Amino acid sequence: MARLDRVKNIIRLVEWYGKNVHLRELVNLVVVVGDRRKESKDLEEKAEMRMMYGLVETYKLNGQFRWISSQMNRVGNGELYRMIFDIKGAFVQPAIT
Repeated sequence: MARLDRVKNIIRLVEWYGKNVHLRELVNLVVVVGDRRKESKDLEEKAEMRMMYGLVETYKLNGQFRWISSQMNRVGNGELYRMIFDIKGAFVQPAIT
């Protein structure tokens, strides 16, 4: 739940998921990052967004992948974590640092 920066390593997570056929048969992937509702002014974030859209196309992730814009509401974030827990989901923090 952050900006879409390289150090967050979200692109590599999506790429890994796209390449992992067995995992794709078992689960869907939801990422909560960036704000795809508006165009970013940050060049790095723009590049990461282009790569994310490219990965969705390359690995044909429609139907298995959901990109939700970052949430800034702490109460809403807590509810999102609880929902993930309740459905026996997993939370992944793939950041490089």
